[in-house]
Formats: sequence, C-alpha cells, structure tokens
Amino acid sequence: MFGLIEKMDKFSNKKMTEDEKIDFLEEIVENGMVWDMHQKYINSALFYMKNGLLANPMNSKKFADFKGCQ
Repeated sequence: MFGLIEKMDKFSNKKMTEDEKIDFLEEIVENGMVWDMHQKYINSALFYMKNGLLANPMNSKKFADFKGCQ
C-alpha cells in the first residue's frame, strides 16, 4: 500500500512523468479503486480514457455503479 500512497503523492504534486501518470492511472482503473477516490483522479482517468491512453472499463461493475451515481 505504501507504493500506492507514494504514487498518489507524486501525482498530486505533479512530480510524475506522463508515462508514470498513465501507468498509475491504469493501475487504479484496473483494480477499480479510482471510482472511490478524489474527483481529481476520476477526472484524470476519464480524460485519458477519452483520449485513448487508458483502457475503458465500461464493463466493470465498479464503473457501472459509479456512472449510475452521477
């Protein structure tokens, strides 16, 4: 878990390269965690999905639950 917190800190403080940012967002999208996180992570993930840089988890139950709450 420490690795994730370290990544969140780097992301929040804009200390990630573009590749590191994509890898981090991909990790939290794949495990479904992103939908329970602060809006800045959700917005970033959605931005990268829209631009084809992240896989779209449309079939994920977590995504369906999140989308239904908006």
